[in-house]
Amino acid sequence: MNEKLKLLIELQSLDSTIISKSSLIKEIPLKMVSAEKPLNEAKANLDKQRQKFEATEKKKRDKERELDDINERINKLKARTSEIKTNKEYQAHLKEIEATEKERYSIEDEILALMEAVEAESKELKAAEAALETEKQKAAALKKELEAEIKQAEKELDDLRAKRAELVNSLDSETYELYMSLLETLNGLAVAEAINEVCQGCNMNIMPQLFVELKRNEDIIQCPQCRRILYYREK
Repeated sequence: MNEKLKLLIELQSLDSTIISKSSLIKEIPLKMVSAEKPLNEAKANLDKQRQKFEATEKKKRDKERELDDINERINKLKARTSEIKTNKEYQAHLKEIEATEKERYSIEDEILALMEAVEAESKELKAAEAALETEKQKAAALKKELEAEIKQAEKELDDLRAKRAELVNSLDSETYELYMSLLETLNGLAVAEAINEVCQGCNMNIMPQLFVELKRNEDIIQCPQCRRILYYREK
């Protein structure tokens, strides 16, 4: 095989791996953002549960203050009983006490219901806190894993770039400039294999006479359609 062609094939292989690993490194922050979605959802859920719990707690405290006011009203009403002179006033007074006590019973029922709600919401709040902690641990573990992945990929990239530099030094500037021009304009694939008279870069047919020539791998031959540098691999 032509030495230049051999070097170009190897260079393309290295560049394909470099492109792939570079893309992997760029994708890792997106993986982190995606992985943080459950964490953000857990945070939002905890905020929601906390607000719900605090609202119910406040409602319960308000009702308890209301109950204290009613109890005070009842005590004052009962204290006035001895001051009443007529039977008619006495009957009206008793009805007022009875109505106020009914109001108290109603509020006491509301407070009991709110106490049950507070207890249930307290459990939900604790569950949301535990879920958030779990998601934090998962996100931290994944972050550590992805950071290690980046570090490893960057180390491999450094090694690949060092090998690439050695290859480039072995190529003449004209051939390298052609290769780089094709690499930049053809989506990172400047050198392609030809199989059964078809360029694997653009999937277009190659004339039989040209295919016979490139099977020798003696010259730098470009695809007539996409201009990629072609080579033939012996089966």
